[in-house]
Amino acid sequence: MKKLLSLILALVLMLSLCACAGGQQSAETTANADETASANPSEPAAETESAAEAEPAAEEKEISGDLLVWLPYEDHAQAFIKAFNEKYPNVNVEYEIIGSLETAEKLSLDGPAGIGADVIWTGADRFNIDDGYIEPFPADVQARIEEVLLDAAVDAKMKDGKMYGLPISLQTVALYYNKDLVETPPETFEEILEFAKTYNDAANGKYALRLMPNSSYTNYFCLTPFGYRWFGENGEDWKNPGFDSPEVAEGLEFFKSLRTAYDVDNADATNDAVYGAFDRGEVPFVINGPWGIASAKAAGVNFGVTKIPTINGKQPYTFAGAQIIAVSSYSKNFDAAFAFAEFFLSNEGAQILYETQGVSTALKDISGVPGLSDDEYLMGFAEQEQYTYPQPVIPEMNLSWQPTMAMMEFVWDGKLTVEEAQAKAMEDYELLLNGNGESMYD
Repeated sequence: MKKLLSLILALVLMLSLCACAGGQQSAETTANADETASANPSEPAAETESAAEAEPAAEEKEISGDLLVWLPYEDHAQAFIKAFNEKYPNVNVEYEIIGSLETAEKLSLDGPAGIGADVIWTGADRFNIDDGYIEPFPADVQARIEEVLLDAAVDAKMKDGKMYGLPISLQTVALYYNKDLVETPPETFEEILEFAKTYNDAANGKYALRLMPNSSYTNYFCLTPFGYRWFGENGEDWKNPGFDSPEVAEGLEFFKSLRTAYDVDNADATNDAVYGAFDRGEVPFVINGPWGIASAKAAGVNFGVTKIPTINGKQPYTFAGAQIIAVSSYSKNFDAAFAFAEFFLSNEGAQILYETQGVSTALKDISGVPGLSDDEYLMGFAEQEQYTYPQPVIPEMNLSWQPTMAMMEFVWDGKLTVEEAQAKAMEDYELLLNGNGESMYD
């Protein structure tokens, strides 16, 4: 009996050892298979589902859920969302009309509070990537965007190779002229000033040229023929804005001379007095961006668009700024948010942008957007786009608008000399930098 028990115990022990050895061999085999798969990703382990099979491509995912978007134009918002829903019927899109200058700052407050939009339309210079409330585009979406986007637009809002904003259009300013009041567009600003001598009638509010004197964005063209570049050649030297430079002084002297063509104080140069008057057919020349085309066309003005005339024989350069679509880091529906943003670069999205706002797309190939290449107004802007500097997108750019606007207003109204206005612009900019925790002298 004792011998039988001993044999049974020995057999059980042998079976246990075999089972352990088999388990260890099985674990080693699995580990080796994993290592092989890692070393040879094109040869996955047998009977193992690949990542591509397990997870559908981004464009094949089912897009659904809720979205809140902030867009600046009612007609565009309605048409765009309708077209988006034809492709993505399971996404419920709510929208609010908020100006592009306000959306980024509003998102920085509303996003953390949980009431912000998933997607916003804003300017490339309106937010700081490092603030953390804008989500970078996924790598696969970014790759598709870069493939179809104009080269000049790709870097509009990039950091460390990641895209934080989708440029939907590049914009600059150009010269609008009323064909019923002038036979041909001027080639030089000297022609405009000479024309004003016989055309102007101040008593009846009749002026050859109208402009917004304190718009440093629009009036930047006055400074560039004299060699000025805002924040230096690369637009990144925020410690040396150059507002007190000799180049700016020359530009401001020319700017001041334009008062002979439009002799009103800054306070009287309202949006209606400048752009509204052009739409009413009262003004031969005005400088505006492509956003002014729709209203001028709707008003029935017989007008054309051309590049900015030369100043002292030199071609003025203007800012090239980008309007972008960005996705909030606080979004609860990233798949739908990025799909909504990417739809702006579809031919249909570009068509809606063109038809509702009269602006061109940032797509390389516009052949799929009917009528765009035949648009005489946008082709006029294309002339000026050859003479543009990228608008700086560093955070300090936002701190520079107010000092330069005040500088131009003081010079225009004669409240300060050119030199005094320059010095004040530098002082104001330094104060704003210090308030932001920065210094030009660190």
